[in-house]
Amino acid sequence: MTVSLQSHGVGPAVIFLHGVGSGKEGWDHQIDTVLQAGWRFVAIDAPGFGDTPLPSEIGFEPHVDAVLQAMDRLDLPSAVLCGHSMGGMTAQAVYASHPDRVDGMLLSATSPAFGKPDGDFQRAFLKARFEPFDQGMTMPEFAQAFAPRLVGPHPRDGAVEEIRSVLSTVSIEAYRLSMHTITTFDCRHNLPNIDIPTLLISGEHDTNSPSAMMEKMAGKIDGSEFVELPLTGHMAPIESPDQFNHHLSQFIQQVSRP
Repeated sequence: MTVSLQSHGVGPAVIFLHGVGSGKEGWDHQIDTVLQAGWRFVAIDAPGFGDTPLPSEIGFEPHVDAVLQAMDRLDLPSAVLCGHSMGGMTAQAVYASHPDRVDGMLLSATSPAFGKPDGDFQRAFLKARFEPFDQGMTMPEFAQAFAPRLVGPHPRDGAVEEIRSVLSTVSIEAYRLSMHTITTFDCRHNLPNIDIPTLLISGEHDTNSPSAMMEKMAGKIDGSEFVELPLTGHMAPIESPDQFNHHLSQFIQQVSRP
C-alpha cells in the first residue's frame, strides 16, 4: 500500500488521522498551529481515501499499517497522533499494538468501542447509513443533506460547505467499508494501559460521540485531560478551528519532544 499524505515543516511530528467523511485536507486548519509550535505537520489519507488504495478487508489492521508505513517513509521513529472520529480509533489501535511509536494522543470526537459487530444497534446504524446509497443517492447528494447534521448550532461561516466538499470526494465503496470497520472497533481493554499524554476533545452538541461518553472514556486513562467545546458538533477541527487549535497548541507544547 502506498499511503497518500501531506507533510509540512521539520522536526518531531504530529500525524493527523481523519474520520469517515473526510480526508487529509480536512486538517488544513491545523497546519499553521502545528508549525508555529515548532512541530512537523503530517496528515494521511486513510485506506480507501484520497490516493491511498481501498483495502480488501474490514478492520483496523490496514489503517494501523498505513500510519506505520507513513512514519517509516518519513523516518519518524515516533510521533504524536491526532485522530478524529474513525481516526481517533486508529490512533488507539496504533498505540495498542505499537506503543513505542506514539508520544502522545489527541482524541477528537471518538470512542473506545462500537460494541459487538453483530448487535442490533450496529445493524440499525449500518442500515441507516447505507440506505440512501441503496436507494440511488450519490455521495455529493448525501453530503449536501448530511453535512448540516454534523455541526453545532453556530458553526463558523463556510464550515458546512467545507464539510460538504470533503465528504463529496469520498467514494461510496470507501464509506461503506469504513462504516463496517468502525463497528468492529473495541479498545476498551487498553484504556488503563495508556500512559502517554492524552487529550480528549468533544463537542457540546455532538450526537455521534457524546461528551458524556468521552468524559467517561477520559476517566479510564490515567492522567488524561478532557475538554468540551461549547456550541460545537462532531466536526470541531473544521467548524470550530480556533477553539480546537487553542487546545491542540497547548497540548503539543506539553508533550516531550522525542
